[in-house]
Amino acid sequence: MKIIENMEMKGAPYFNEKKWVSPMNFLKEVMPPTTSKKIYIHDVTLRDGEQTCGLNWTEDERVEIGVALNKLGVKSIEVGMPIISKDIGRAVRRLVDMDLDSEIVAFCRARNDDIDYAVEAGVSKVIVEHAVNPYTNYFAYKVETDELIKRVVSSIEYAKSKGLTVTFMGWDVTRGTLDYAKKIYSEVVRRTNPESVVFTDSFGVATPHAIFHAVRELKELLGNTPVEFHVHNEFGMAVGSVIAAAYAGVDGIHSSINGLGERTGNVATEEVAAALEILLNIETGIKLDYIDEITKLVEKITNIPIHVNKPVTGKKLFWLESGVPVQAKSRLEKGGITAAMTPYLPEIVGREDTQIVLGGSSGKENVQIYLENLGLEYSEEDIEKILQLVKEEGRKKRRVLNKDEFIEIYNSVVSK
Repeated sequence: MKIIENMEMKGAPYFNEKKWVSPMNFLKEVMPPTTSKKIYIHDVTLRDGEQTCGLNWTEDERVEIGVALNKLGVKSIEVGMPIISKDIGRAVRRLVDMDLDSEIVAFCRARNDDIDYAVEAGVSKVIVEHAVNPYTNYFAYKVETDELIKRVVSSIEYAKSKGLTVTFMGWDVTRGTLDYAKKIYSEVVRRTNPESVVFTDSFGVATPHAIFHAVRELKELLGNTPVEFHVHNEFGMAVGSVIAAAYAGVDGIHSSINGLGERTGNVATEEVAAALEILLNIETGIKLDYIDEITKLVEKITNIPIHVNKPVTGKKLFWLESGVPVQAKSRLEKGGITAAMTPYLPEIVGREDTQIVLGGSSGKENVQIYLENLGLEYSEEDIEKILQLVKEEGRKKRRVLNKDEFIEIYNSVVSK
């Protein structure tokens, strides 16, 4: 491929036959040495995702989605809290007995009875969670810092005495100070040596810059203890915060399919995997070409529709209507750039090919491509007349036209 303005394409980390993203992502000033090379995905669809208002999984749905998540390639699946109900406990047990590649994890408060129910369900790993915020602890839990540490340490030690591996998860961390968070995490790690810790932006209130700094500080403070990141999407910054955490060296990301979760939801598993793999070439273990199937499965079960323009999975994401992008796409493809008017080809995430559609903002190239795809004969004069009618009809209907509507327009022009 021709090199223009000293911008190398062949072999560059931002370009290949299926993608074209920003060279700026890989500048040494942007990508520090701490940047993660691999990041595992801990999926929370079945636990935090169930906290979506009005959503509850049946036992069979929990198992079906768990099996699908295993196929997707997530490292671990947070199935739920066995203490909550018998059907959750049974679903956890069924998934454990399947001996899946993904680790089955139960979610527990810092309470021994929660841990007992997890043991009964058969898991080998639990997340032990507690607020790491002085105000939340003082008013909601009636504990001050020393009592908080004592409670968390005691619970982790109890879980370990039952033969479990443990991840410690603080929540409501970012509405407190970083110094307070560092104090709690370092003391818990020093006294219990958990398998990993989770830094949580429960209300999505920390900016990506703040997340970068906090994760980097925790990584330096905690040494070999893996640091995971859990974030909600209150201000639409969740994926940006994940990218910031990746630059800071985070080890794992908590996410949910279709962004299900409390309020605005958790960061979406499909968006995390696509962003890390495509934008930064960070391995996640996710089978990207299975994304379309699993997101549609969860959409069907929940009856919560995926927005038509949602990143990665939106129905209209790979539709091109406007004339200028369609023309640019054709010309760039002739120059050897296949991911021309989308940052990556839809096949990467299991989607159908880019569709050229017709509507009020279409151009001549749209019409010509449509005619050729349908095998219809035409003249240059026909294209102009068809285009004008397509624009008029598209603007009148305020949507793209279907094949039958286009053929009707074609016949009205060519038959004259």
